[in-house]
Amino acid sequence: MSLDRLAECAPGTLGHAYRRFVLDNKLEQNLGRNYRKFNEELTGSGKLDRLPPDLSYMMVRGFQIHDFLHVLTGYEATNWGELALAAFYLAQLRFPYHAMRVAVTTAHMAFVRPGLIVDAMDAFVDGWSYGRTARNLNFERWEDELDTPLEVLRARMNLNRVGLAA
Repeated sequence: MSLDRLAECAPGTLGHAYRRFVLDNKLEQNLGRNYRKFNEELTGSGKLDRLPPDLSYMMVRGFQIHDFLHVLTGYEATNWGELALAAFYLAQLRFPYHAMRVAVTTAHMAFVRPGLIVDAMDAFVDGWSYGRTARNLNFERWEDELDTPLEVLRARMNLNRVGLAA
């Protein structure tokens, strides 16, 4: 995938929105990342040895689709958007990494920065609820949907945004 290919995507499509997300957040260097090499490095390091094959696959695939999920869910690349997306992932995958992220953030706000409680919990609750009502986004080939209108994909995946936070 390249920025040139994404530039060919019509406004309103996943590819167009994804390109905007990449450019707006200065993520161009990640677009050309060699995920096969990344997977080989993770495997060679032993970091994936104790994971079941499905979770091992999702470790690498999760990096590949993370920014697509930002675009599809509408969560921005901010602290609160990342927390909401972590809870969204947890609702869909029950993957230990995302549970640990929620736990560590909860401990941080309880013992270090209580001022974060309302915003962080709003992000968690929103992401969890949104992830529970949407179809699972994690096993789709989003790179094959670049020319599909974003609204068609959101309807197909039951991504109906209903904000829950106060």
